[in-house]
Amino acid sequence: LQVQEHVLGNGFTILLVEDHRAPRVAANLWFRVGSMLEPEGLHGIVHFLEHVIHQGTTTLGTRDLAAELPILQEIHDTEQELIAVRNRERNRLRERAVFFDELGWPTTPEMDALRQRLYELEDRDNEYRDFWTTYKWYMQHGGYVRHTDPVPASTEQDYMEMNMALPPEHMELFFRFEAERMVNAVMRGWEAQRFTVLEQVLGGLSRPQTRFNEAIDGVTAQSHPVYTPDGGHLPDFANFTRAAMWRIYDDYFVPNNATLVLVGDATMDGIVPLAERYFGALSRRPEPPADLDIESEQVPGGSVRLDWTEPLSPQVHVRYRIPGMGHPDRPVLDLIAALAGGPHGMAGQTLAAAGTPAAVSADFRVIHTYRFGAPGAFNLVAQAASDGDLATVERALLGVVADLREGRIDAGALERARKRLRVEWAEFLDNPQELAFLIGHHHTMNHWSVLPDLIAARDAATVADVQRVAATYFVSSNRVIATARAEPPEGSGPSWLDFLWADLPGDGR
Repeated sequence: LQVQEHVLGNGFTILLVEDHRAPRVAANLWFRVGSMLEPEGLHGIVHFLEHVIHQGTTTLGTRDLAAELPILQEIHDTEQELIAVRNRERNRLRERAVFFDELGWPTTPEMDALRQRLYELEDRDNEYRDFWTTYKWYMQHGGYVRHTDPVPASTEQDYMEMNMALPPEHMELFFRFEAERMVNAVMRGWEAQRFTVLEQVLGGLSRPQTRFNEAIDGVTAQSHPVYTPDGGHLPDFANFTRAAMWRIYDDYFVPNNATLVLVGDATMDGIVPLAERYFGALSRRPEPPADLDIESEQVPGGSVRLDWTEPLSPQVHVRYRIPGMGHPDRPVLDLIAALAGGPHGMAGQTLAAAGTPAAVSADFRVIHTYRFGAPGAFNLVAQAASDGDLATVERALLGVVADLREGRIDAGALERARKRLRVEWAEFLDNPQELAFLIGHHHTMNHWSVLPDLIAARDAATVADVQRVAATYFVSSNRVIATARAEPPEGSGPSWLDFLWADLPGDGR
């Protein structure tokens, strides 16, 4: 992996991997800002910010900025009045019930009137908007994104990234648009985007598997923000304000907190002048707050068991807390995942030999991300054929963990795991957009040089390394076991979902 690095005078970093096989450049712009920095009561605001800053700037997304400015000022003033009223009424707005509708946001008539005024002002501002300007320009000039969405970006626990692949002759568009977005964003369509993001969160929570996965995350560690859903908590959507969003934007969207990763048909000699023209013109700002780096607290009492009472496909999750990316043990954990998971892995083979086949995976997912600079998780997950198989499946998974801890590892299986990782790495090298994402993610978590070191270290790991790492982390005091059944022995009690569905036509599902 040949990565070229160039840092502008204002701290803006450029990473380039040349790949001249096709006339296209994959571009990813990364900011070290994510859901882990969000304070209580504002979970999900960084993901929300990602959507809002794609609504335009002072020069993009408007048909008449002069006509917009008085409306935007009135929106600001009205929101400040709403904040003052909410602060004054804070005791009346407190949630006091045990079971409640998470969309039944506490309010007062005065607050409702101010909120309605904000909706009306946004409708007035929409008359002057040109919707999705940058996305349309990108598409008209050969743009291609990792996911088909007019917000070509993603936000997770410790990053936000913007991505676009363009022909080399149109790369200047990316530099022009994204540099402008860093300093001159206008929060148009704020109320509409609030409900767009809320709809995404509700879509996830409507799936029983998502609710189970988030429950596992919730019991894994005490108060560590890496396990908080990056989409946010539903009640917090009533607390979001533009003022809180501007504070995050001003603190973190600065050149010395940004990295541009390019993979494709480009050279550093051609890229640096563009970067100097657009990103180099931005002033270096104070270093962003270090609120992202919060130490993990262990769960008191160690081992945790979660028995899910909502009907779900039979499954067992065995989870262990593990170090973040950049820790010297992480390459070995990659090898362990390749060794244990999959139909030909240790767990799948053990279950097949016992006459209790199950689909087994081994990964590092927390929420829906697999790599963190903060401590994360190793997951061994088995989908069983029936509830009656769950006890056998759990014993088999714990038996595989014991084999790893004791070094009972077949040499052929270890080599197959190494080959599996080599193939995975070759696939990344063959896909410029995925490679740009991988490099940027590692650089945001730590530094891009950690990535080639990781690849080399996991290929060199031995049985002794696997045994040492497994014995260190795969211990009962560091473990969570979660079980779901198709027919749980007891049903769940009232929840916010029961109240939400009750208000919808039909059965609400």
